[in-house]
Amino acid sequence: MKRRKIFFAILFIIASSVLLSDTAFSKGKNERGIDVVQDDEKRSCIQTVDGYAYLSEDMTLKATRAAAFANAKRQALESAQTYISSKTKVEDFVAQYDMVWSEAEGAVTVLEQKDHGIVDNTRYHVWIKAEVIYSLKPKKKDVSQVHVMDKRAPLTVKVWTPKKHYKKGDSIQILIQGNRDFYARVVDITSTGDIIQLLPNDFRKTNFFKGGQLYSIPDKGDRFDLKVSPPYGEDKIIAYASEAPLGNVELEPVGQGLNRYAGDVDSFATMTRGISVNSLSSIDKAGTVSTGVPGIPIGAEFYEGIWTLTTGE
Repeated sequence: MKRRKIFFAILFIIASSVLLSDTAFSKGKNERGIDVVQDDEKRSCIQTVDGYAYLSEDMTLKATRAAAFANAKRQALESAQTYISSKTKVEDFVAQYDMVWSEAEGAVTVLEQKDHGIVDNTRYHVWIKAEVIYSLKPKKKDVSQVHVMDKRAPLTVKVWTPKKHYKKGDSIQILIQGNRDFYARVVDITSTGDIIQLLPNDFRKTNFFKGGQLYSIPDKGDRFDLKVSPPYGEDKIIAYASEAPLGNVELEPVGQGLNRYAGDVDSFATMTRGISVNSLSSIDKAGTVSTGVPGIPIGAEFYEGIWTLTTGE
């Protein structure tokens, strides 16, 4: 049977499964993600909250509705801060990093919303699912990544390749590792702008990963190889990860078990964030998973790791 070829920035060809033994990654801690510094990352917490605003003769109904949404956004920000802090149990991490939160309402992105209108003839009620962005700021220069990859630190999922530049005919290996258990999808934004989902794929449907374990793409179960061919340029590998199952995205097949997204990166990222927060349990101050813990809101950590590589002659 002839091998079919699909050309993007990277050439995908049918190949035998790539078997990579665990010993292949035992050469040093850099190959296990500890000291890997990605080109970019986006940290956030997704919350579902109700917002209220009391009716007043001094406010129009439109203004009251706006006040209810503003209340919901403020609550989302406060809930996210409480949730992330309740799960961070590493003293060394706290000593090395500051969590930077924006207090502005604009930093809270509303992913879904419901307008319940006036309730009890006294107040306006809205519901939102919101994403609250935050960042980690090292307190000193050259802070080691070892604290970030501790399982008690905020969710971190490293994605990288052994090299940053690849030449024609080179095979590319993508590595992924998280500090805690996580759900994820890994995509390649090619130099031509195509959004190709590498994992999960039709033959390797894995979307749940164990913390601390190193994963490779391609690997056992995959029916493609990643081999460089024209057109050359810059590829961006993105790992979208959360502690909850990710939202569904409609894809179209391109062959060899791989699929592409026909829209743009922003809409792909938004749909991926369509997770079910309410299916999760909250975490109490001792780190015990349970539901209905007073003072600790239910939420879900979300992480987006970005790695760029270039290809050429």
